[in-house]
Amino acid sequence: MFKKLLRESDRPLIGTFVKIPTLEVAEILATAGFGFVVIDTEHAPLSVRDVYTMVVGYSRMGVAPLVRITDHGYGDAQRYLDAGAAGILVPHVENVEQARAVFSHLQFPPDGSRGMGYSARAGLWGALDGGAPEYVRVGREDVARIAMIEDPGAVESLADIVRAPGLDGVFIGPGDLSLTQGLAMNSPEIKELVTKAIGTAVAAGTPVGTVVAGADAIRERLEQGCSFIMVSNDTGMILDGAARAVGQAREALEAFQAAVK
Repeated sequence: MFKKLLRESDRPLIGTFVKIPTLEVAEILATAGFGFVVIDTEHAPLSVRDVYTMVVGYSRMGVAPLVRITDHGYGDAQRYLDAGAAGILVPHVENVEQARAVFSHLQFPPDGSRGMGYSARAGLWGALDGGAPEYVRVGREDVARIAMIEDPGAVESLADIVRAPGLDGVFIGPGDLSLTQGLAMNSPEIKELVTKAIGTAVAAGTPVGTVVAGADAIRERLEQGCSFIMVSNDTGMILDGAARAVGQAREALEAFQAAVK
């Protein structure tokens, strides 16, 4: 679903991170027009059951659900894929050796070690049109396997990382890049690291995305060649909306009190 959108869309895709496992949030984000979401198991206390429910909900609403996993392990990613996730984001891929190892887990033999789960939801409980061969084809061709580039060393190694078998795209994480460097996300040094990483991916013909805020930053990254971007997250958007509503109410209250004095 996500890879299909990347192939067929005439414009970059817009997504957001999600941490709240509710149908209401899914419907709101779908109604708002997001093309994809990244279910964030790395920074939210989501259970496998939570993720499963979110994958089903977003899929049914026409929003491609990707999952950011917590580490380089195999077990949870396997279950998310068999739940029908459109792709997996792997955090902190620092070099090509790590990329080869982790993306091997997410591919079927002979390219990797992902197991057969045709009787799960991704195989429509064993009733998928086309049978087990179609389940395997989807797992090979339609699942997005994305490396998160979040360390300065990974930026330097990116030209090698993008050649790892099974890798379908990269996501540049300015938050962790700034944390590892001890610099602000909007510092010139971090902006340049992100720009360098995007340029490397684009030169290799690898789909690349990053997180952005504000119209100017969005325009800049799109001009540099990003094929997908992330804006905000579900909790942040709720907080922003709530804060604006409270701020407007307080302004009105203060104006009223000043008028009646």
